[in-house]
Amino acid sequence: MRQPIQSYPPYPSQLYPPYPPYPPYSSAQRPVAPPIPVAQPVPIDPVKARRRWLRGTVTRHAGLIFAYQGVFMGVNVLASFVIGIILGLSGAAGRGTLTAESLSAALVQLTGVIMLLTVLGGMGFILPMRRRMIFRRDFWLGEPGHARMKPSWLLTFIILVMAIQTAIVLIQLGFSMFGTTLQSPTSDNISEASTNIWMWLYVGLAAPVAEELVFRGVLMRGLKPLGRNFAIVTSALMFGLFHDDVVQGLFAFGCGLLFGFVAMEYSLVWSIVLHVFNNAVLGGVLPWLAGLFGDAGDTAYTLGLLGVSIIGLIVVLVKYGGGLRAYRRVNRSAPGTYWGWTSPAFLIFVIVNVTITILSFVTAMMGV
Repeated sequence: MRQPIQSYPPYPSQLYPPYPPYPPYSSAQRPVAPPIPVAQPVPIDPVKARRRWLRGTVTRHAGLIFAYQGVFMGVNVLASFVIGIILGLSGAAGRGTLTAESLSAALVQLTGVIMLLTVLGGMGFILPMRRRMIFRRDFWLGEPGHARMKPSWLLTFIILVMAIQTAIVLIQLGFSMFGTTLQSPTSDNISEASTNIWMWLYVGLAAPVAEELVFRGVLMRGLKPLGRNFAIVTSALMFGLFHDDVVQGLFAFGCGLLFGFVAMEYSLVWSIVLHVFNNAVLGGVLPWLAGLFGDAGDTAYTLGLLGVSIIGLIVVLVKYGGGLRAYRRVNRSAPGTYWGWTSPAFLIFVIVNVTITILSFVTAMMGV
């Protein structure tokens, strides 16, 4: 049965008051704050930024080498002074007559000891400064992927070392043809003091290891991000100036280029081997053996060195000259890289060492 639809009573309507009208909007009633000024970025000149980076990189490493040289020279002076005092006191205690000439002669004989102490002082400075770099396997044995030294290449590098020596000998012979002896104070001092084991130990072992560690290890490795050619040339230039001697400086610059290439492409150990061979064998043992036969032996050694070097250099240039030119072209530094030479530390290093070299050369040529 269908149910009836339920009906509800009507809902009474209610009247609500109207909303009050809003006043018209006026912009004058709400002042607008002025815009906040925003600093515009200053445009950066990429050329100037790169130059600052170049100078900063060269300054860090050239400044370290300049500080190392300062410590090196300071320890040398201090060691000479202390040993001189000890010699003087020992002479006075023995009631001997120790004249200025005899004291100077005694110091010459102890030059090897003084230089060994100097090297120890220099290493005592550089090792803590670059300990994270030096005490690594790849620092000595080369980075992964480096070239392996072959006997043929080792012989090639030995011939090039001999060729550099020959070039210096020819320059000295050229000066002698005009009645002028090209003096080398460093070579003269080494010759005077090379009568004891201490000087042989310094020249043949301590100096090569220390110089390769500092110039091919620390300096060249630090400059490598600027380009291989730039790192090799800059380290060789500073190595030559470090000697403060015209003849030795030219020879050191030439060897620095060769040792730098070997350390860069092979390892620091092989550049040390070549440096030791040059100092101990070519500059020590062979001249000593030749000197046993008098002037004839010296002449034979010089002529033999000239002949082997010239012939070997011709063979090397014919066989590997193209590869060396290609290496130079491939590793050419980016344009403007040598702007790094305007670094204050590098310029100070150059000016100081050039001044010392000139003064040393002039006084030696004048016989003072």
